[in-house]
Amino acid sequence: MKRSGLAALGALALLILACSLPFAPTVVDRTDPSGVDSSGSSGGSSGGGTVGYPANMYQVESFGDGNVMWGVAGKVFDDVIIEVNATQFSAPDNDNNDYGVACRLQDEGPGYYLLISGDGFYSIQKAVGEDREPLVDWTESDVIIRGNASNDIRGTCVGSSLTLEVNGEQLASATDSEFLSGDVALTATSYEDASTQINFDDVRVSRP
Repeated sequence: MKRSGLAALGALALLILACSLPFAPTVVDRTDPSGVDSSGSSGGSSGGGTVGYPANMYQVESFGDGNVMWGVAGKVFDDVIIEVNATQFSAPDNDNNDYGVACRLQDEGPGYYLLISGDGFYSIQKAVGEDREPLVDWTESDVIIRGNASNDIRGTCVGSSLTLEVNGEQLASATDSEFLSGDVALTATSYEDASTQINFDDVRVSRP
């Protein structure tokens, strides 16, 4: 585990490019059980990676060197639960990467990131300005299935509370009140020369 808690300025610039490439989750308002599907696009690319729908799932690929890639839903939430099945399709040999969900994202990338890694670690981070600082430091867990495998990720952002669950078990929680509303996103980063590709499926966004 060699990843850093800070994102480089170049990586944050890529976040802005990816921001205009939405995914289409099922958005469930608990006052309206029928739900509503948001609209999404076919995807796109930048110098640091790609996001979009090459198949029947949302794919986020970071080409490496710490480039943070993500796609947003294009909707604003305050309290929100994000659930997704995330499959690591490819990664560096040492699995030095991260992937997961983000909530309360602002226009240029600030917000909360609830992350796991291919080598079995997890973290909750806050992006402010040019930095991504840990609210929960990178911690190893046997709950995370390592390597090219699938993990169920659930991120909950309610009030000032942030909670990360993986494969049905709560791994981390933190409190922070700087951001109270914003977009949601699916994200992936590779910290080596080799790329990381994550396939996201069964995306469900709920208002608790």
